[in-house]
Amino acid sequence: MKKTPPVPGWLDIGAGYESSASSERIERTLAWLVTEHLPIFLAGKGYQSGPAILLGANDQGLLIDKPRDWSPCPKIRIIFKDKARLTNHFDVRILSESLDTLQSSRPQEIFRLQRRARYRVDVPHGCHVSFRSDNTLHTGLTLKNISATGMLFFSKKPMSLPRNTIQDIALSIPAGEEENILTGWQQKKISQGDVVRTYHDRQMGIVCYGVAFRSKRKEEDELTRYIRQRERELILKGLPA
Repeated sequence: MKKTPPVPGWLDIGAGYESSASSERIERTLAWLVTEHLPIFLAGKGYQSGPAILLGANDQGLLIDKPRDWSPCPKIRIIFKDKARLTNHFDVRILSESLDTLQSSRPQEIFRLQRRARYRVDVPHGCHVSFRSDNTLHTGLTLKNISATGMLFFSKKPMSLPRNTIQDIALSIPAGEEENILTGWQQKKISQGDVVRTYHDRQMGIVCYGVAFRSKRKEEDELTRYIRQRERELILKGLPA
């Protein structure tokens, strides 16, 4: 898939991510993190730290404040928020460690996960949605992705929806993080929405429906919190091996 630059210096690499290999951009970002003593989070296979601090950066690599609960990882992801409150990360190798610090390689690329009002996240397998349309209750429909302002679901057969407006929307998603259904399920409820798009995916043999929510402020806020949680799960899924 061809990469396209949405803004100068950034490449769209899909799934809501942008990346940049600009040494100048990386240098500015590292200097900003060090100077402002901003919190960073370290993540590796089976490990995620609490807030840590980037102590220094030079041509040889990074000097990181060693988390108290540090669990040795050969490669880590350094996660932080930028000035626009967007989630960014670097992938680096741990070169050495002392009692209080970690020494890592210098990042070669920076990644940024865009969060727009309509930014959608894929939901875990097994999530579904129910709603009412003209007093008919539709249940067990497979949910594909959601945003703070809408959703995409599908069915194996075309649905009879006399009107575009649907009510009493209930999104069933895991109560805990990731796809651990043992934690149970929770429902996120939306008052109503409008079916704004319908199309057949002939390769998959399904009919997809795009819905724009007409939600209350509290409903949208709750959904936004889940989207941020899911965003975090997706970031951690791609940890360096």
